[in-house]
Amino acid sequence: MKTFKVIRSWTGYSEITVQAKDEKQADLLVAEGEYDTDNEVSTGNGLDYGYNNEETIDIQEIKEIKNENLWSKSICT
Repeated sequence: MKTFKVIRSWTGYSEITVQAKDEKQADLLVAEGEYDTDNEVSTGNGLDYGYNNEETIDIQEIKEIKNENLWSKSICT
């Protein structure tokens, strides 16, 4: 059995609730990521709309390295 990472793309939406003095500040807070992610719902995570034009854009086989500890090797060399 092989392992694959399937990368999908779609048009989605999110709704974020923030406290701000006006719309401009609210937009700035969201653009800078200055909000509590618990106050965000998005396509696939609570919203009942979105997923428009969904398609697979890439599939990558994940190669597993057996019997090697790369972390300890990079520290020791």
